[in-house]
Amino acid sequence: MIEKPKQIIPNNKWPESIGGVLNLPSGAKFFRCALQVNPFSYLKNHRGEDHRLSEEEYNSFLIGKCLESGIMVIAITDHNDVGGINAIRDKAKPLGITVFPGFEVASSEGVHLLCVFDPNTETNVLERYLGDFGIHTPGPSTKNSSEPFSEILRKVQEEWEGICVAAHITNNGGLLRMLTGEARINAWCDSNLYAVQIPGPISDLEYADRQIIQNKNKDYERRSRVAVVNALDIVRPEDLESVYASIYIKMSQPSVEGLRQAFLDPDSRIRLLSEEEPPEHTELVALTWEGGFLDGAAIHLNGNLNTLIGGRGTGKSTIIESIRYVLDLEPFGEEAKKASSGILKQVIRSGTKISLLVRSYHPSLKDYLIERTYPNPPVIRDAEGNVLNLTPQDICRNVEIYGQHEIGELTKSPTKLLRLLDRFLDKDIHLAERKRKIYKELAFNRRKLNDIQKELDEISENLSRLPAIEETFKRFKDAELEERLKNQNLLVKEEQVLKTAKSRLSQVRDGLENIRMVVEIDRAFVSEAALKG
Repeated sequence: MIEKPKQIIPNNKWPESIGGVLNLPSGAKFFRCALQVNPFSYLKNHRGEDHRLSEEEYNSFLIGKCLESGIMVIAITDHNDVGGINAIRDKAKPLGITVFPGFEVASSEGVHLLCVFDPNTETNVLERYLGDFGIHTPGPSTKNSSEPFSEILRKVQEEWEGICVAAHITNNGGLLRMLTGEARINAWCDSNLYAVQIPGPISDLEYADRQIIQNKNKDYERRSRVAVVNALDIVRPEDLESVYASIYIKMSQPSVEGLRQAFLDPDSRIRLLSEEEPPEHTELVALTWEGGFLDGAAIHLNGNLNTLIGGRGTGKSTIIESIRYVLDLEPFGEEAKKASSGILKQVIRSGTKISLLVRSYHPSLKDYLIERTYPNPPVIRDAEGNVLNLTPQDICRNVEIYGQHEIGELTKSPTKLLRLLDRFLDKDIHLAERKRKIYKELAFNRRKLNDIQKELDEISENLSRLPAIEETFKRFKDAELEERLKNQNLLVKEEQVLKTAKSRLSQVRDGLENIRMVVEIDRAFVSEAALKG
């Protein structure tokens, strides 16, 4: 991960112990480096163009662009020439920019290399080195060296304590273009080849070149892959603005040995600017002790530190347990708890105050000071010294601490090992909600399955009675019960008809009675007198 420069929020409230520790070195950090910067004369000598600037103006603009771009390390590597180094070095040094002096040289096979040396190397020494390569004429030239590729690597790195980078390997003059067959394989697999320069991202390379660089071509396979750097040929100050002009290299201090270590461990120490920038993470910035056995001890922690390695008795466990205690975290496992308790009681001791400065980036950048005096609970302050109603877990949510005892115990617990692996899975913020929804659906399905099971049990019970019912039906049929039931059915039907008729006659009778009551009927024509008369 690329480490951001630590810029602690200025305030006058931090305790003196914390303020002082921030001035201590914090180990290796990433420097932005441009490794192929050319002096003023290069543009005219090799491209026939004019800067329309004086050399003084060019150097001023160059250094100004470095500062503007955050480039604090440059290497001056003109072709077969070291004449422009001192003017740039004199202007850069007072501004804190490290200048690696060097040159670009072509081997006897025509393969170009950048040769970089210690920042304090004088140009007359570099001229002698060029002479050893057969470059005797002072001033820039395109003459090839008298030495082959492998010998240049050996001399620069083993005899002269410099470092080499195979330049623009996929372009004209590059290793993968100037050599073929066995010669190219031997050059690529040379144990002294640590780094190569490409014009852009690895993904933009041709497939064959990409397979070689990624150590996937069996013919070109190395024990360890070479470091890949971007180092655009800087001929104008504005060229430094390109993302392919510089790279991040992690070093304690800019030095040839720092470059060598970075090239040997490119995965953790080299980052191309074109690569995706890693997300910010909570940083443990500084740790101090006041009182007790460790009174006055202080450590300025590195932003990328995640492991403590050292000999027996160097204080690794004390630091681990101090950080764990101030963050109010519990050890895993019984043995780890015993070891932690022993260190707190015998080394930290009662009354010792442990202070940890923490930098949080989310939701916004803020520094916190966590203080804990053994055996009391932790206290958290902001940059103004105000006590906050927070816990260490509110600030350091995902911090996990493992001592050597815990690591031993973890190997014996599959459950705890699985929990360690879970940390590497991508977190899904919607996972909990989906789980709740699935649990709800499963509960509904469980109830539905229970209801269906009851219905199946009832059906099964009914089916189990079917043979007996069929047997009874057969016996009724043999006894001619069906014919008897037909007569019975007719009687039942007649009975129903009679009941229905009686009901309907009653309705008619009621209707006639209603009519009689409502309508006056002249009955004189049917009277007794009328009938006699």
